[in-house]
Amino acid sequence: MRFSPGRCRAFSFLEVLFVLALIAVLLSISLAGYSALIQANSITAGAAMISDELTEARSDAVAQNMTVEVRLYAVAQPASSTLAYTVLQLHWLKADGTTPPVKLPLILPTGIAIDATPIRSSLIGANPEPVPADATDSHLNSQTRVFHYLPDGSTDLNSTTSWFLTIRAATASDPAHFPSDWACIQVDAATGRTRILRP
Repeated sequence: MRFSPGRCRAFSFLEVLFVLALIAVLLSISLAGYSALIQANSITAGAAMISDELTEARSDAVAQNMTVEVRLYAVAQPASSTLAYTVLQLHWLKADGTTPPVKLPLILPTGIAIDATPIRSSLIGANPEPVPADATDSHLNSQTRVFHYLPDGSTDLNSTTSWFLTIRAATASDPAHFPSDWACIQVDAATGRTRILRP
């Protein structure tokens, strides 16, 4: 059969619009799923980072026979003036009164924060430890929370209280509607060991 130009039929304008609308809907659905996956990975990574940092604080305190102070900082978020707990740093408590950092601050992945409400993060919301005076620490403010790992590997936290931090998306800050995606790091006051809980 020979090709005949007169028999060739093109797509109508409405058919093209329908296909483009279908592509747009499928693309938006896949992008939403991809964003949720990226956020879930960031929450998991943030929880692992904090757990590793606390494990290192415990190990350093035991190895060096010296108290290590854990500082949780509320810092201003990019493109806004709101504070969120996104930075953690370990400091030595030396006998001469100095508190040099053990290493550089740990910064959580972008878009992730530690929930500051007492019911979800007792290490922030229910921690009565006063903020230390340290002129060398530019991150310190009245919202900074601290606790200590002692040379025997334990903490100075009250062992009758459950101590934990909850990691969530920084944008999901409504206390009445907690997001379904989160991770919790539990700290055993007596042993100093951590455990990650993930739904």
